[in-house]
Amino acid sequence: MARIFTTRFTFNHQHYDAIITVLSQDGQLNFSIRLMDDELLQLVPDGQLKYTGRDGIRNIQAENHHVQSLIQSIASSVEKHLTIQPGQL
Repeated sequence: MARIFTTRFTFNHQHYDAIITVLSQDGQLNFSIRLMDDELLQLVPDGQLKYTGRDGIRNIQAENHHVQSLIQSIASSVEKHLTIQPGQL
């Protein structure tokens, strides 16, 4: 099963958008994050981040320490979409 949604996040006091694809395969969640702003392409090659598992974003942060605050902002925004709030069922 796949889920696609957009999310808005803040980085360096500016708002940006990303398209998130979450694919559930063999009991694992696979994430693909496509950044929509050309400015961010300088920081993230191809404007895309991919990882497996909800905590997989930590591996990307470790590998890309120069953009940790960007990745953390994106991760926080994505996590809000994954958390089920009371009354959303």
